[in-house]
Amino acid sequence: MSHPQTISKHSDTLQTSSDTGIDSVRNPPKPFSSNAQFRKDLTVLIWRFFLTFLSLILLVMTLLGFSKLKRLTKWEQRSFNTISILATGMATLGIGSLLGYLGSMLRWPLLARSMHEMRDVDLILGMAPPTRSLRLIKRHIRECRISLTTFIVAAYLITNILGRLSVALFGLAFNLKDEKGIEYPILATNWTSASWTRNIDLFSDVPGAPHEFEIVEDWAFGHIVNNTYPEIGDISPHLRPDLDVSNTTLEIGTDTVEYWYDLKDFKENNIRPANHTAHSAVNCSLIQVEQGQYWRWNKWNRTGPFNWGEEYSNDVVARTLWASNDAFGGGNNSTPPVEYPHWVSFTGSSNESHLPSQIYILSDSVAWECWPTLSETLASKSPQPIQPSERVFNSRSLYRMLGVSGGDYHLGPGTEVFIYKDSINNSPAEAAIDTLGVICAQNFTMPVNETVWNSYRLWVAGVVARLPILAIVHANVALPRIARSPHPNQIAPTAYTYKTLEITWLRVALIAASITIGQLLAIMAVLYYCNGIYTRDDSHLATAELLKTVITRFDGGKLMTGEELAVSLDDVLRAPVSYGTREGQDGGPPEVDLASGLDAKFPPFPPRQRF
Repeated sequence: MSHPQTISKHSDTLQTSSDTGIDSVRNPPKPFSSNAQFRKDLTVLIWRFFLTFLSLILLVMTLLGFSKLKRLTKWEQRSFNTISILATGMATLGIGSLLGYLGSMLRWPLLARSMHEMRDVDLILGMAPPTRSLRLIKRHIRECRISLTTFIVAAYLITNILGRLSVALFGLAFNLKDEKGIEYPILATNWTSASWTRNIDLFSDVPGAPHEFEIVEDWAFGHIVNNTYPEIGDISPHLRPDLDVSNTTLEIGTDTVEYWYDLKDFKENNIRPANHTAHSAVNCSLIQVEQGQYWRWNKWNRTGPFNWGEEYSNDVVARTLWASNDAFGGGNNSTPPVEYPHWVSFTGSSNESHLPSQIYILSDSVAWECWPTLSETLASKSPQPIQPSERVFNSRSLYRMLGVSGGDYHLGPGTEVFIYKDSINNSPAEAAIDTLGVICAQNFTMPVNETVWNSYRLWVAGVVARLPILAIVHANVALPRIARSPHPNQIAPTAYTYKTLEITWLRVALIAASITIGQLLAIMAVLYYCNGIYTRDDSHLATAELLKTVITRFDGGKLMTGEELAVSLDDVLRAPVSYGTREGQDGGPPEVDLASGLDAKFPPFPPRQRF
């Protein structure tokens, strides 16, 4: 096969029918290169090898892709089964096609190197399917004619079967495995589980209600980043670092200080955003207090004086100052003899529309009037507010957390309120508001420097705005939780079973390498065994042309079975046949044939010789 040469196919003289009387005609020999069929065989083998190789690559890529999925859904399982079956089916098809073609090539050296009866010739020519190879082996064993041909066909049969089944070994390398997992529900803080979240009652026995002030102290613990006392004078440089709260955002404007905190949900031990943000914004102004009178400072403009000494007044500031003075026994028209600064808020109005929302920080000579706003949005800075039905917090409850004592007072005719007062310096929540005591204790000289005044005003606003945020931050973690699902009480994790792809990559590599190397070895072995033999393609017409020499010696066999025809031909020929060459006519190139007495050598022709 390694020498280019021109070979002519043997063409018998066409016999004319006796009825028609047509003379015999001689077909001219058709030249061809001895290497042409070898190149064709090699091309076919390469294509069939690459079909298997690409199928194995597809299978490995499928395993790699699906192995990265930790949990396989039903459709992912179906997709994996479909692609893996398709890839293994294509690989099996490629291996079977390759081995079948190798078997068709193997026929010719077997026929050339031994003499065979026509019954064996028939089985050898059709040995590519495993059943035909098995029939040949069984016949040789049954007739005690075991030879080298028997062993070669047996080796091919074993290779053919094992090669086709080798792809099934991938079933030992991967598996869809059942794994048990635990599904943790997404938990949200149950904001209605404690009474202080909507309607604070410090003396309530309801489960979850705060008792005394331990829980208030906890709100501030660990969240205030740097709770230091401000220095006397301009404290503007200290506003942001000293008012900062961990896990919140602080924004200090010209007149307003605002905190916002993104509420958290929980899943197992992980924290995730709840897409719900609480905003606390406060602006404060200074009130100058003297005996029976007070003045307002706003935008560095002083207005007043205003009287606060009347018992019944609808002026909120005047009523607050009078109530504080009354509670601590200072008498009318005198500066409230309050030893320590106080935090004052309002609740329990008989007319909710007239309930003041202000927070007051009272001292002996000054007071701070603060206007708090607690709002909720869908995100940190989203302009879209939460619908009223979805609001979580009650701003009045959260801003009056420090109230511990107080009494009923009237804000004008028909409006009764309950004024809460709490000493700042002795409050158990001192960690949250203790800097207010330092500011209120300073000896302000009027008029106050504008820069100093503005920095203190923002500091007080920051401390007031910080108080509800501290409570929310702590409660978000400390309060009981409910599940974000149709069944809020199902907060326990749920066990479930899921599929995962288990792969032993060493086995995958060994199996893929074994199949690939096995194909290459089979190709090289057959090519080596066919060396020097003029192989024919697996066409039935080409085989029929080759058999014409012996078939034409027997008439009446068109309706016989293959077995009957082979027996009849053996009786007629009375000699075994082989595949070989004979000398060409008139000195022409040698002819190939299947007959008796042929030369088993397939000589190379001199190069450049033309025929």
